[in-house]
Amino acid sequence: MPLFSRAQTEKARLYLTLLMLAGIFFGLVFSPPFLSVGLIGLVVLGWLDPISGINPRWRENIGAAVRSPFFWAMTSLYLLLLAGFWQTEDWNYYVERLRIKVPLLALPLIWPGLPDLSGREGGWLRGGFVLFLAGVLAAVMVNYALHFEEINLLIGQGQAMPVPRNHIRFSLLVALATLLSVDAYRREVFGWGRLWWLLGGGLFIGQHFLAVRSGLAGAYGGIGVLILALSWGAGRWWPAVVALVGLTLLPVLAYVAVPSFRTKIQYARYELFHRNPAEDTGDYSDEGRLTSLRLGLRVWQDNPWLGIGPGNLRQEMDARYAVALPGAEGKRPHNQFISALAGSGLLGGLVTLGAFLVLGWSGIRQRAPVFLAVWTVFLLSCLVENTLENSAGVSMFCVFLLLLFENGKAKENL
Repeated sequence: MPLFSRAQTEKARLYLTLLMLAGIFFGLVFSPPFLSVGLIGLVVLGWLDPISGINPRWRENIGAAVRSPFFWAMTSLYLLLLAGFWQTEDWNYYVERLRIKVPLLALPLIWPGLPDLSGREGGWLRGGFVLFLAGVLAAVMVNYALHFEEINLLIGQGQAMPVPRNHIRFSLLVALATLLSVDAYRREVFGWGRLWWLLGGGLFIGQHFLAVRSGLAGAYGGIGVLILALSWGAGRWWPAVVALVGLTLLPVLAYVAVPSFRTKIQYARYELFHRNPAEDTGDYSDEGRLTSLRLGLRVWQDNPWLGIGPGNLRQEMDARYAVALPGAEGKRPHNQFISALAGSGLLGGLVTLGAFLVLGWSGIRQRAPVFLAVWTVFLLSCLVENTLENSAGVSMFCVFLLLLFENGKAKENL
């Protein structure tokens, strides 16, 4: 006789899934070990079962999942990496890529076995994430107020505002929380009503104080897509026109009213128009980013069809940096699609672009406005960063898209 009944097992699976996802949220902001434990926990919960060995929900749903274009779009980004094994010379880097990107394969495979998070518990998860990011951002703003002059000086020198761990990842998380606040409002999470609008607005305003351009681009792009999607569903376009006009005016207002935002824009202008490229260093300056794109495109031009091999990209870029900028630290191209072109050629570029387009089209077909907005954040991030080349970026991409798509059945209506 089993120690637990089926009902007790599934209830425990639900609450453990919520716990693992909460751990992932915490880990994305503060702690890579929490992130790893959360991801491993999800794999165990989705695939295994204490009564029957293999999770019966997974066995029931996996067939439909693997027939979904959404599934193949996400997993193809990992299969593309596997397909490049025969070109590999730098095995240490290649194995590191396999480890970092494994959520692209593992999470879509096990997600059909996880509980449906479209109801009340899913609302708690979304609302909890918004509250968590709002709290962390409030602490960052307090620190900014306490060290105002010092932090503005750092931003003027090309540094980032102090935040937990990586400033780009944190800014992207704030953008995601801004969009999920709209989701929490529509789901009437905790019965808080328009308080979610206030929290979302506060997160969006805080994004300007952080002054991280990739996060700002994602937030503006995601909000713009969300406005259009909601207006499409409502069948009224004039509110969208008014909202989009207001959205385009906000950067002007932020430049006047937000010191850190103004300082960042002034620094970017100096970098792009006045700084000598010969003075570029290993720091993540704008000139350094442009150099990484230029060299990445040259790698692709020299290896147009199959690329240099995804496992060889680091050593090839290091070699090209040694010639172009002696003494500077080599960087991977700061664009996910150029990285795919350089590593896997035209084939890799088409697979990567196709995967993103299929994911976006899946959201349109399922009429999921918040999913589309979040997809936009990741698309724009991949245009200015190699987002899927680090564990935090891959984890964000997989977890939030899978969570909002809800096992391939997005339940929202436009």
